[in-house]
Amino acid sequence: MRPATDNNMEVIGINQLLVLHRPKDAAGHGMPAAQQAQLTQHCFFLDTCLRQLAIIDTARAREFISLQEYTGDPEIEWHLGTNAYSFLLQTATGLHSSIPGETNILGQFKQAWNRWREQAEPEQVCQLHTTMHRLFSDSAQIHREYLQGIGGNSYGSLVRKILAPASDSRLLFVGIGKLARTMMPLFSTFELATWNHQPKSNHATQSCRLFSASSAQEAADWATHIVLTTPAETRNDRLWAQLTATGTQPVVHLGRRRAEPGIWANRADYFDLDDIFELRSRQSSVRTSQIRRARRACERLAVTTDNVSTIYLSQPALA
Repeated sequence: MRPATDNNMEVIGINQLLVLHRPKDAAGHGMPAAQQAQLTQHCFFLDTCLRQLAIIDTARAREFISLQEYTGDPEIEWHLGTNAYSFLLQTATGLHSSIPGETNILGQFKQAWNRWREQAEPEQVCQLHTTMHRLFSDSAQIHREYLQGIGGNSYGSLVRKILAPASDSRLLFVGIGKLARTMMPLFSTFELATWNHQPKSNHATQSCRLFSASSAQEAADWATHIVLTTPAETRNDRLWAQLTATGTQPVVHLGRRRAEPGIWANRADYFDLDDIFELRSRQSSVRTSQIRRARRACERLAVTTDNVSTIYLSQPALA
């Protein structure tokens, strides 16, 4: 396994790295909107259905961000230096996910990073570029050496258990992002189709039927089972709740939590992320040994071979 850093410049960058982590509550709520707006403007901010992460270069952050604003929120976790990088690496490899080792989170990291660097100031991007490039490289290494087969299709296998489709079932995936594409191979013995609210190339799903954005009703009528891989979004949810209101298709929504079902409340044959997590927790086949080894590898990668940086286990003083 290669050293965690290649030169002294990167060591300095890691020592200045600060990560603020705000787990979302059961209803999907995170930081107040004003805090989100400030962090989004001045640092790399990742917002998923389960967590919010702000990745900050502390050498520059004090010029723009009053970090003391965030000390009053007991839900915000602070990670600094090598501890911050280890936490990021464990998060990007899915080790902090409800389904350990899942790969969807890494795709979310990459998509958010690509979007942010297109609109951020060049200096901001430059300061985090080396760290993020290393994070993506190390994540691939951890998956390759420790997590092969444990998480890539976990969502798909759990959804398949919940839906229990018959051999002649027709499955419709709403949304054609990475999550849908990683799940679909586990349903290759069934008739598959996709629908997306915006026209997209179907290059990743050539073996599937592709319904156009204007053919949602036709897609709903065709499907015997529906899997929503889209975020909890009012207009999209309203459309599919209405299309399936009089049908008998089971629906799995991978962007919704039980505490905030929205328009799906009181629906029969409806499953959400919490149903997926509960099924996973009931299974005894989770490979805990692999997970432990992967966590230790993340911690080793975060520490240099020549200069072992201080790991801050508590909130740092930034006054």
